[in-house]
Amino acid sequence: MKRRRLSRDEAKLWRRATRDVAPLRPPLPGLPAGEPPSPPVGERRREEMTPVVSRAAPARKAPKPSAFAGGDPKLDRKARRGRLEIERTLDLHGMRQEAARRALGAFIVKASQQGLRCVLVITGKGSAGANDPYGDRAPRGIIRRRFREWIDEEPLRGLISRAAPAKPSDGGSGAFYVFLKGRRAARDSRD
Repeated sequence: MKRRRLSRDEAKLWRRATRDVAPLRPPLPGLPAGEPPSPPVGERRREEMTPVVSRAAPARKAPKPSAFAGGDPKLDRKARRGRLEIERTLDLHGMRQEAARRALGAFIVKASQQGLRCVLVITGKGSAGANDPYGDRAPRGIIRRRFREWIDEEPLRGLISRAAPAKPSDGGSGAFYVFLKGRRAARDSRD
């Protein structure tokens, strides 16, 4: 494709538009000031061939997958069938959010330090809130909903390999199995 030259009006407009722009490189000898060099026919300009890398924002690490998405699904099948021993249980019923969060954090850290592999956390199912006789306007089951967020935050996420809803006899949708990483795996994920 043959490149056409700019007309006088176009060249004048170009100079006016770029008068405040400082060149990145000094102009090549033999070229008039303010006119970009045209590439040889059949060659692409270097800018078109070089990928543009933004330096505005540093690259972020990809977030870790949710505890409900990772780990070994065979573990929760074993736990639901009663073939995996639940080594400790934490009941968060009746606690306020901050107290429940602190209790959960302390419980998971202690269980991990003791080398436990499967624990049960009972959050409660909550209720719809529409038929609440006390007139609470706060939504019910907030601890159950927030539990998923809390276990995906550090440092807990580094200690947990997987979480899954419990079987009905262990609390059903108001309880969760939490499978902890072994000591070596937890130590490696913190490094």
